[in-house]
Amino acid sequence: MKSSSILLNGIVHRVYRWGSPKLPKLFFLHGWLDTGASFDFVSASLEKKFHCIAIDLRGYGKSAWSKNKLGYFFYEYVADLHALVEKISPKDPVRLVGHSLGGAVTTVFSGTFPERVSHLANVEGFRIPERHPEIAPGRVRSWIEAQGKERFRSFPTLKEFASRLRQSNPKLPEDRALFLARHLGKRGKDGWTMAADPQHKLTEPYLMSPEVYEAFWGKILAKTLFVSADETEKTGRFGELDLPNTVRHDPKKLPPGTRKEIIADCGHMVHHERPEVLGKILASFLSE
Repeated sequence: MKSSSILLNGIVHRVYRWGSPKLPKLFFLHGWLDTGASFDFVSASLEKKFHCIAIDLRGYGKSAWSKNKLGYFFYEYVADLHALVEKISPKDPVRLVGHSLGGAVTTVFSGTFPERVSHLANVEGFRIPERHPEIAPGRVRSWIEAQGKERFRSFPTLKEFASRLRQSNPKLPEDRALFLARHLGKRGKDGWTMAADPQHKLTEPYLMSPEVYEAFWGKILAKTLFVSADETEKTGRFGELDLPNTVRHDPKKLPPGTRKEIIADCGHMVHHERPEVLGKILASFLSE
């Protein structure tokens, strides 16, 4: 894995690369409180066929924090992905893999710029749940009142920080947890803590309806793959409105011809827990 910096929309982003630049380009986008470096595990089985590229989203990992003290907003990530694609692959349609939040971002990008995407793999990307307008006043108030109050816990050693990652994801092997801790964390006077901007913990004040999100799906022209995990934690969070259930029970809402895969014995962090299985699925899909 090689890393460097790239300027996207005024924010310096950390970019990670695997494989020869002469190979076809494959872009990865991570989820909430993750890092682009976490795709190192799955890129091991793809870098001989693709030039794999991932970034730390703005305010995550080793990327710079936003100067906007009010937080981070969904469509900013879509704009950053557009800037990345325009810099690295300005002419050729691209292959995109997004996990969780990154799955939602890549999906919206693919519906916004359908001519720019040849393949889209949405891995455990959430679906926007139904939210009643009545919650809007309280949501905005919570967002405003939480400004400047969010913090991340510190741990005395890197190993203890890695152990905390394993508490959240028991299927994560110790060696991968240590690798992730180095890229997710930073060392300060009180020990190791998340390098991400705590503003990411704020609830975004804007509401997006399922109908708006699905409108982007309807514009997608790319070959599309949706990957879900059979033990995903999102089912309890979103109930019947989560994306895995949409894939299983309401496939007509997905782009025509969408390929669907469910990975067994796996939780939400698919590329951390079962990178070899995910790599085989992606290699097969991307060769279509």
